[in-house]
Amino acid sequence: MTDQIQSYLEEVMRRSGLSKLEKAEWIEEMAAHLDDEVVRIMSCGFEESEATTLAFQKFGEPSILRRKISRDTFGLSVPTIVLLSAVCLTLFLVNCGVLVLLVRLGKPSQYNPDIFDMLRAVPMSPSLMLGLCLGFLSLLKTRCRADRIGILLVLAGFGLLWVLIRMPLSFKVNELLFGFKDLTIMEPWVSIVTGLLVIWGLSLFLWTRNQWIGLLPAVVSIAVSVWSPTLWVLVQHGNNIFFFFPFLFISVAVRCIPIAFLLFTFKVIDKYSIMGKSSTTS
Repeated sequence: MTDQIQSYLEEVMRRSGLSKLEKAEWIEEMAAHLDDEVVRIMSCGFEESEATTLAFQKFGEPSILRRKISRDTFGLSVPTIVLLSAVCLTLFLVNCGVLVLLVRLGKPSQYNPDIFDMLRAVPMSPSLMLGLCLGFLSLLKTRCRADRIGILLVLAGFGLLWVLIRMPLSFKVNELLFGFKDLTIMEPWVSIVTGLLVIWGLSLFLWTRNQWIGLLPAVVSIAVSVWSPTLWVLVQHGNNIFFFFPFLFISVAVRCIPIAFLLFTFKVIDKYSIMGKSSTTS
């Protein structure tokens, strides 16, 4: 591989979002194709420098080739993923600012269980925007269609809970058995028990074998359940934030327990999977 080809391929891989190993594999594969193409063009009577330039033209602009590789790897190009994540994060911050203003004015936002009201509320929901931001960023850790489907399932699950939070659900069975009346799901993120998050994450990991996808339900759950009390503390007790910080820290630490458990379980599964493959091979 000539220096000219090396420089071209390094430009292709720059800001691609791939790991060092993946970049090396792509460079090795593309270099082999480029070398073959240069040899073929030189057989037609061209000099090596001219043949290399023509080979580059056939391969295409580095930026275009980079976007194609990113789409094949992540499902979207890296600039698109970053842009979508930035838009969602911006909307999240703007929505938090609006909520602070409403609280200051004594006018908390209210939602009606009407489909059109819910559709209009989508871009104004901090939890939804924060969840979508994490979902888009997690695309940078995907490597196949199963990974992307896993992300979609996680976001769909939390999206369903977002819909339920805005629909007053009354269960007469609960009223008869437990004395509850007009039972309403008010805090879906908190109501997701740790066990369900662990089972959900394990199922995704066993399917995709991608640790990032397996952790996504727990990470999204933490994010969407912590921002609201954090904002409330900042608004109501901004002058005495250090007094409430330990409570917020404990709240986040407790919610991180399923993540620690999942990481440990993932390592155990990978270890025994490797041992099983080694014993089978031997």
